Amino acid sequence: MLWSAATRHFRSLIPMAFAVLADTALARSYLDCPAKKVVIVDAPNGSTSSTIEEIVGFWIDEQAKIVTLADGKVLVIRRFDDRWISAASGDVSYELDRQNGNLMYAGSTIKDGVATTTVGAGRCTVAAAPVR
Repeated sequence: MLWSAATRHFRSLIPMAFAVLADTALARSYLDCPAKKVVIVDAPNGSTSSTIEEIVGFWIDEQAKIVTLADGKVLVIRRFDDRWISAASGDVSYELDRQNGNLMYAGSTIKDGVATTTVGAGRCTVAAAPVR
């Protein structure tokens, strides 16, 4: 009799567990952002530039207001509202216009007399989680 009471209690918890998981899943979404990135390297012996097409991916946690890159790196949030997300990771700043999905990002570094500037832009859409 004790076993059946425990089983009934356990079974009553299963729907609650799925509700919590569903709520957590809804609060977090993945953005897939195909983008073009331009990298400019200015060195004492000359300058070069290159254009690269890349996919920038973000996990957006609406409730916690956390943005994480697809590789797991958490961004430092500067602004997080219905219109914009502004965030940074190291020397790169990201700006996402949430109304139209436009993403802009830029960063620069100087090391050993070589300046590297990176500028990128693309458009984000909600997507399924990336395959690892």
